[in-house]
Amino acid sequence: ITIIENNNKLLLQLVGDILDLSKIESGTLEFAYLPKHLGEILHGIKCSMQARTEEKGLAFSLVNPMPDCCIETDGNRLSQVITNLLTNAIKFTDKGGITFGYTLEKEENMLRFYVTDTGCGIQEDKVGTVFNRFVKLNSFAQGTGLGLSICKSIAEQMGAQIGVDSAVGEGSCFRVEMPIAE
Repeated sequence: ITIIENNNKLLLQLVGDILDLSKIESGTLEFAYLPKHLGEILHGIKCSMQARTEEKGLAFSLVNPMPDCCIETDGNRLSQVITNLLTNAIKFTDKGGITFGYTLEKEENMLRFYVTDTGCGIQEDKVGTVFNRFVKLNSFAQGTGLGLSICKSIAEQMGAQIGVDSAVGEGSCFRVEMPIAE
């Protein structure tokens, strides 16, 4: 039963990724910008991911410096990007922990969301390819290699930039830098 459940989740993720990719390519991916409280969005994500980190025995923490911070964004798409980054962090982290949250960069007039892990890290010569479609740096890991490409497309359509800093054996820090209105 567990194997069937896991395969159902993988198949559902694959179908979702293909549908999102199709919407992105056709220019029909919809965004609904509304005032959203970041604290609520991030706390919801933490609750939904907590069990997966506990299963692997990983430390898991949310850094929420301004719980009452409200921005105009598409909360579902922002959640999709952060959840995907967390899912990858969990997949590639076997010990240590994962931290996520955001910082307000007043000088740069932006919010910087981040997901940091103590996982296997990414080889320096491969860092530039991780946001390309169908890129899988570990052929034994589950997934299609579409998740980060979709995250990049969503982030860019929201006016944000996505990037990563990583070191093999030390972990990675994925970041999404979103400009905010003054």
